[in-house]
Amino acid sequence: MDKHKEATAIRNRHAAFDAARLRPGQHVILPEAPCLHLFITLGSVDLEGTGSLNQGDAVRFTAAGGHQVGAAEPAENLVWEVHAGVAV
Repeated sequence: MDKHKEATAIRNRHAAFDAARLRPGQHVILPEAPCLHLFITLGSVDLEGTGSLNQGDAVRFTAAGGHQVGAAEPAENLVWEVHAGVAV
């Protein structure tokens, strides 16, 4: 079995995984979900209402969404959203 395929498996049909590469000045809006996890894999971003997040930082939201994430420099971030089937 390919170990990378197993490492990225999401075994919840109510979950989604998104990735974004942002150039300086670009932004994305986080989706609304009962459980949301944001991880910064590269660069730094500004999270609306929170401040700066740098490479390796993570934020977990419950019953939230709609926050804007803007790039202060070239950045990459990952977002996991779960809508059902998990205790938060």
